[in-house]
Amino acid sequence: MKGGVGLVRCLKAEGITWVATFPASTVNEIIAEEGVRHIMAREERMAAAIADGYSRVSDGKRFGVATCMGGINAAGIQYAYGALAQAYEDSSPVLGITGGVNADNWQLSRYDILRGFEPITKWNAYINRAERVPEYMRRAFTYLKTGHPAPVLIQIPMDVVNQEYDETADPYTPVKGWKYAGDARDVEVAVRALLA
Repeated sequence: MKGGVGLVRCLKAEGITWVATFPASTVNEIIAEEGVRHIMAREERMAAAIADGYSRVSDGKRFGVATCMGGINAAGIQYAYGALAQAYEDSSPVLGITGGVNADNWQLSRYDILRGFEPITKWNAYINRAERVPEYMRRAFTYLKTGHPAPVLIQIPMDVVNQEYDETADPYTPVKGWKYAGDARDVEVAVRALLA
C-alpha cells in the first residue's frame, strides 16, 4: 500500500468522513479515491476554520481535519496558521495535514514547518517513511483524544505519499485516548468488577 492511501485509511478507521481543504494538498486526490468527502474552502485559513468549528461542536468526540498545501514554500499551511493558532488558543482539537518537503529537497526550503508550528500545536511531525504512517497517525489521534485539547499537524511529503509499505507489518487500529475524568463506560465496567 502507498503511504498516502495508508494515511487516508487511518483517517477512515478513526471515523473521519470528510475533510476541509483548499485544492492543493499531497493527499487530496487519494482522499477522494478512498471515499472521504471534501468540503472545499476558498482559502486554507477557512479550511482550518471549518475543521475547527466542527471539532468545537463535536465536543471532543469527533475531530475536524483540514488539508493544506505544504512543500517547499509551505504557502498554504502558512496561510492556515491564524486559524490553527485560534484553535490552539481556544483549546480545540483539529488535525491538520500538509505536504512536507521531500527528504532530498530540504536545502530548497527556507521555512521550517515543524519549528514554525510548534507554538500553536500540541504535537506536529514529519512522516519520513511510509511504514511510519500508522505509528504517526496513532500518535496524532492519541494527542487529539488525550489531555488538554489542541491542534495536531502532520506533514507527509509527496515521496512518502507514493512510497509503498507493508500495511500488515503494523496494522492501524483506532486509539482510545484518555481524558482527565473517567470515561463513563470504563467506570461502569470497573464498578461491575468491584461488585462481582
